Amino acid sequence: MTAAASSTGPMHRWPAKRVVEVVAVVALVAFVLWARARIHGLSEETQATNPIIRWEYLFKRQRTPGELWTRGKQHLELTVVPVAIGLGLSSVLAAIGLRFRWLLAPIFTFAGFLYTIPSLALFAVLVTYNSNWTSAVIALTTYTLLIITRNIVEGIDGVPQAALDAADGLGMNRLQRLAKVEIPLALPVILTGVRVATVTTVGLVGISAVIQLGGLAYLIFDGFNRSFTTELVVGSVGMILLAIALDLVLRGAEWAVTPWARRTVR
Repeated sequence: MTAAASSTGPMHRWPAKRVVEVVAVVALVAFVLWARARIHGLSEETQATNPIIRWEYLFKRQRTPGELWTRGKQHLELTVVPVAIGLGLSSVLAAIGLRFRWLLAPIFTFAGFLYTIPSLALFAVLVTYNSNWTSAVIALTTYTLLIITRNIVEGIDGVPQAALDAADGLGMNRLQRLAKVEIPLALPVILTGVRVATVTTVGLVGISAVIQLGGLAYLIFDGFNRSFTTELVVGSVGMILLAIALDLVLRGAEWAVTPWARRTVR
């Protein structure tokens, strides 16, 4: 009786899982067919029946794909460029702080001061002396320094002493130990800081709309000024999807470059 009961256990669990999968696939197919039918019947002259979003703005308006591509590309560039520059500057600051420990407190204080400056005020000051694009990149870069620098320092400091002793035992010099032992073991912490800085920057890019940029957030401000909720929704969803996509890309990069950190579940 016990053997029979144990042998039928998995049979009761697997069908339930398969049923859920089949229902999900059927629901997805049904939604796609319904959406195609709805989109086929849309036109720009259609009166809005949905108070939140007008689907013809997305699927029938000829200028929408181009505008979304331009704004999305701008948002991506205004995120990636400042984070990349911030990573380079933070690496230098962290290296100086780790070499001269007494400088860590002043470095963190300075980076923290930059982080507390209101973005609107910073954009207003910078745009007086630079182009809109340069001003946005400088401002957004300053907001990445504290996050990334602190994570680099914490990651290096978190390397186990046993690993450092083993590197010294192998005759590695300071630079070899840093490149071959400390940085690889600190990568998960460092990349976590990069991910946080990236997602934060995706949100901060929107403030650059005050200097005629803003990326996808331009749609949010434009929709608000025109009381057009469709642009508000499209801009908001676009920013959320961009943040999720960049986070997943960086998580994938972390998984690829830190094979020793993976755990096999059996």
